[in-house]
Amino acid sequence: MIDARYVGPHTSGIGRYTQNLIDQLLRIDSDLRLSLICDPAAPQAGFKDHPNRERLTFQTYGVEPNSLRTRFVMPSKIDMDGIDIYHSPFNILPANIKTRATFTLHDIMWLLDANFCTDSWWRKIVTGTFYKQLIPRSVAQAQHLMTVSHASREAIEEYFPEVRGRVDVTYNGVDPFFSPMDRDEAWPLLTDWLERETPFVLVVGQGSPYKNHAGALAAFIEAFEDVPEVKFVLVRRLSRGPSTELFELMQHPKMKNRIVHLEHVSGDQLRALYSMAFSFLFPSIYEGFGLPALEAMACGTPVVTSDFGAMAEVGGSAAVLVNPTDRTSIAAGLRQLWDDRVFWESRRAAGLVRAAEFTWERCASQALSVYQRMLEP
Repeated sequence: MIDARYVGPHTSGIGRYTQNLIDQLLRIDSDLRLSLICDPAAPQAGFKDHPNRERLTFQTYGVEPNSLRTRFVMPSKIDMDGIDIYHSPFNILPANIKTRATFTLHDIMWLLDANFCTDSWWRKIVTGTFYKQLIPRSVAQAQHLMTVSHASREAIEEYFPEVRGRVDVTYNGVDPFFSPMDRDEAWPLLTDWLERETPFVLVVGQGSPYKNHAGALAAFIEAFEDVPEVKFVLVRRLSRGPSTELFELMQHPKMKNRIVHLEHVSGDQLRALYSMAFSFLFPSIYEGFGLPALEAMACGTPVVTSDFGAMAEVGGSAAVLVNPTDRTSIAAGLRQLWDDRVFWESRRAAGLVRAAEFTWERCASQALSVYQRMLEP
């Protein structure tokens, strides 16, 4: 059984992980049958016309996945008859699951430092307490844990030394949808915000402090303050606090009409942005994985990202690695790509190769191996 409530019409990163994991599990194991827990507002979302629909069954439970009711009420509402393994693809498990259980702990930011996650004092108290209580309980309950990078695995095992040997890495994959888009197809999708052939640096991510959006914009200003043709495009959803520094930087006198701030874009528009950007900037302070950087690489855009943790692990030698706490270092990485076309082309080619290494088939194979070991006597 897999909790698929994050899969829906406005799928998040965890939703994409869940959807692709399910698709590939069914493809690589023809004997596997899955029971899915779905949101009643979007029952069977993503699976209604699935080619392996006959091997899927569905139940619904209409509460937020990461919630107290998921933890304490859901087990009494879900039929677990005939279920061998329960897999939660997000950061908590329901209590009292009457079968072997595993979950994907994408990261432990809330446990390490709530300041990574929000600037809001009340979120630090409410959401921070939620995760500080429920993640350790879920870890103690699970027969096995999955996570999405070796950096994340090391952090989990350092925080929970008792789980060493019970944590497996199941790398995320890149959806084949993300591939270089032809310029004549891409630019018409962007004309509401950009004139054709405008050079721009792209930043994508939710509005949490660990994404370091203020640092990204400050570095952009340092790199391109006197290059007025270059624009800064920020696709930023779900702000987790006031982000005062970011909005102060947006008022910089030389940034007038040079910043494009978008809260929502379609999948096609995101692919077009990835494909037409001259650089993708991803200077996170912390990541469990960092899927947008790989998506940008898969679309043929060089990536500037952090030189440690999951960002460096995922980007590898294909990315331009910089110190995310040093805005001059970030600016230097951006200017290296801008000033050296040969270097830009080399990073573009290396990024395409690197992104191709991360497939959802590999993710599912790694997860299937975990399931098989959990079933061993």
